[in-house]
Amino acid sequence: MQMLEMRDQSTQEFVFLTGATGLLGSYILHNLLKRKQNVALLARPGRKETAEQRISKILAHWKRGKGDTLPTPKVFSGDLTQLDYKQPGELQELYGKCKSIIHCAASLTFYGPQGEEPWTSNVDGTKRILDFCEAAEVPEMHYVSTAYVAGSSKHFYEQDLDAGQELRNDYEKSKFEAEKIVRSADFLDQLTVYRPSIVVGDAATGFTTTFHGFYAVLKLAHTLVSRLPMGSTSGRNLLTALGMDGSERKNFVPVDWVTNVFDHIFSNPKYHGRTYHLTTPKPPLLTDFVDMVQDAVETWSTLADERDPLRADEEWFFKHYASEVQIYKAYLQDDPQFDSANTQWAAPHLPCPVMDRELMLFLARYAILSRFGKRKVPKDLIAVPAKAKPVGVERIASPVHH
Repeated sequence: MQMLEMRDQSTQEFVFLTGATGLLGSYILHNLLKRKQNVALLARPGRKETAEQRISKILAHWKRGKGDTLPTPKVFSGDLTQLDYKQPGELQELYGKCKSIIHCAASLTFYGPQGEEPWTSNVDGTKRILDFCEAAEVPEMHYVSTAYVAGSSKHFYEQDLDAGQELRNDYEKSKFEAEKIVRSADFLDQLTVYRPSIVVGDAATGFTTTFHGFYAVLKLAHTLVSRLPMGSTSGRNLLTALGMDGSERKNFVPVDWVTNVFDHIFSNPKYHGRTYHLTTPKPPLLTDFVDMVQDAVETWSTLADERDPLRADEEWFFKHYASEVQIYKAYLQDDPQFDSANTQWAAPHLPCPVMDRELMLFLARYAILSRFGKRKVPKDLIAVPAKAKPVGVERIASPVHH
């Protein structure tokens, strides 16, 4: 592991953050730095970038988007799953100087055997972070779990964990095991657990850096409709092919709202020591979601030319789409009803934006125009949806085709 010290902070207490290069983690990092917190973080180098370069790109994004010039955090380069707190130099500079840890790093892989993702990051990585906390005498942890430790539960309360639920994939199983491990760490003075549901892009800009879940279904449809003529897709037929009736609900929450609630709770110690469901009380129906996917790809994706000899038909689409989307069948099942009494008590002034057709279409539009992260969306194509827009900002009235 290598560490780059950006300035002398040897006498200062740090908030230690994992997962800063992920979507939610990058938003949490922004808020911490904006409030002048002394932040230390652990980040892996990329294939072509150092850990420090990856963090610099995130800070540059915030400067471009919000005009925020943020202080530079202390960056430790290393892999969460290979962290060895016993070795000299392995984060030891933080020993006795870390007032809290925010453990946000996680793998979103749905399926994988023991010894691979999601188990290595979600379980083994969490164990190693707890080893560090014990050795470094970190008194408090803020742990980002997931609402989907609820598994097959119909109604899941914030105080629940092991309620006899069926866990439907390895992601849910690994996060369930990780939360149990965190809760058993009796050396921590205080533990606060945050359970977001399905985190999607920014409600104000559409911005996202990850394309799982909500976006994976959209991306698959976007890819396949390049073989189809306009009007030949029907999301509701897809539900039938997957054995669903459309009454299922999916709990999508925008990353900016999740971050604002997290920041409010984190920065107010009176709210610490509880579990918070960061979920919406009004999740959209699956029929609304698939109708939106159909509208989005028929508006912004490239559809087949009628003269294209390789053009397919709707039967071809559903044969391939239903087959490819099977991996998400458990994901698309009806969500539990998530109790959020603690969240409503702590942050009644921060209601979750309603994930209606307009907002979902807005998020889908950004994903398609960005080619699912392969290009930057020009600022003049970024609109602000009416329900999320700040005062004085005009929204583009109609979709922009391309």
